[in-house]
Amino acid sequence: MPVENLIYYLLIFSIVTLQSVVGVGVLVLGTPLLLIFEYSIVESISILLPISILTSMINIIFIKVTNKKIILNLNKDVKKAFFTLCLPAVFMGIFLLKNFQDLINFKAFVAFIILTTLCVKSYHKNKVINFSNLIKKIILFFIGLIHGMSNSGGTLLSIFILSINRNLKNQTRYSLTFFYFFLALFQYLIFIIIFQSMISYHLLTNIILITVAGSLFGNFLVKFIAEIYFQFLIELLAIIAAIFLIISSL
Repeated sequence: MPVENLIYYLLIFSIVTLQSVVGVGVLVLGTPLLLIFEYSIVESISILLPISILTSMINIIFIKVTNKKIILNLNKDVKKAFFTLCLPAVFMGIFLLKNFQDLINFKAFVAFIILTTLCVKSYHKNKVINFSNLIKKIILFFIGLIHGMSNSGGTLLSIFILSINRNLKNQTRYSLTFFYFFLALFQYLIFIIIFQSMISYHLLTNIILITVAGSLFGNFLVKFIAEIYFQFLIELLAIIAAIFLIISSL
């Protein structure tokens, strides 16, 4: 196996493992990393979305099976707003991507979204629970719009869900995985229709095996390692990726 392919597959395994532990990782980290490796934003989305969808699907099954004694419910108001506002906004984001992809410096744009999101998480994450329903709906709409354009709405979604669930570990992990699955699934379906672009069969076959392995490993690790360490790792890697994106975009 060529060294380049080995590095590529190790990268996929790592971000799948991270997402299996904290709920995000494949798109949040994968997108800036592929942009650094000179993939276009459209190529990055077409590769990463199937990985994210499969990872979330496997994790939903694991969470439900291993937490039978714990009642895992979704906030009804958030669920309704997610499907009526966030998902339609994803379509709008993809439409904007289709029409303005040649005019936008996506390295700088994704870096800006990452850094802004981390700043919001640092200073305002505990205030989300006190926002009015209107503000929460606007936040969900904005998450969908940004995600459709850049694949970078996952961190914002994690902040939102974490605050709503008051940091409850199992509830937050389940809610985030559920919403992230449908966010990526809807985005990919619309993406295929608009861009007529799908991941190659050969690449998909290899990715499925690596994604299953990474998901199993992540669900094993989550029992022994506190999620906060992985959250810190994702934030640290995201900052590093954003810095490299800014440098390479100059």
